[in-house]
Amino acid sequence: MNEKDFGLPPLYDPQSEIAQQNNLMDAQVITAQVSVPTAPLHETPDTDSQALTYVLLGEPLYCTETKGSWQKVVSIIDGYSGWIDTAFVNTAPTAPTHRIIVPLSHIYTLAHLKSQPLNILPMGAFVTVAGQPENGFMPLLGGGWVFAKHLYPIGTEAIDPLAAAESFIATPYLWGGRSYMGIDCSGLVQIALAASGKRIHRDSGPQFRSLGRPLSKDEAPARGDLAFFPGHVGWMIDGIHLLHANATHMAVTIDTVADVTSWVAAQTDKPPFSGYKRLSE
Repeated sequence: MNEKDFGLPPLYDPQSEIAQQNNLMDAQVITAQVSVPTAPLHETPDTDSQALTYVLLGEPLYCTETKGSWQKVVSIIDGYSGWIDTAFVNTAPTAPTHRIIVPLSHIYTLAHLKSQPLNILPMGAFVTVAGQPENGFMPLLGGGWVFAKHLYPIGTEAIDPLAAAESFIATPYLWGGRSYMGIDCSGLVQIALAASGKRIHRDSGPQFRSLGRPLSKDEAPARGDLAFFPGHVGWMIDGIHLLHANATHMAVTIDTVADVTSWVAAQTDKPPFSGYKRLSE
């Protein structure tokens, strides 16, 4: 199976970041899928090593190496590479039909809200619907039911990306995180844009170089623009405030650009504000 069979849109990469970054790999063949709601990709095959990013249920992977109970994999979504415990992968990948469109949704035992939950799924998780709706729920391949309104078909533009990002307010900050259980600044941008049918880079640096157009000095930022700082990014919700996952509050919060710029300035010798990018043009 490859990324087209899986239903993925092409990675938006106008600057060929995936060919230039040492931590990225262009992989298109799918050999496995994530089998748990969210799992870390580690720097080394060791649970105590740093988590580089997190992958979500159903996301496609390409295995490059096996060492004991670990696999070195590439996330087909964005080219990120790292080590994952084999307990968290399924080596018989299945093409999905839908993704989760709300921050969290349960898989239920039966098509009824009072039935026992089997698992919980984050926004962006891939699932395969296998059957007709019943009582407002959709049956999944492998068992269980998901509330139908929490799903959207692969290949559709589900919701406005800023609306998706706003649903993460108060989510705890987690380095490398990409879900409501924990998320970082660039993960919030990536997951929110995925909800609108876009497949983009994982880190804020490649996002800054690839997304949108820069605003000129005489253009005011507007709702839906991105604000970039060295190593950081956030969503503008108006001309002054941005929504961002940050380590200052260890959560997704709303702050002024002026405040964030001052926090960044205290941590770097670089110019503390990189610029605004507009995605809608």
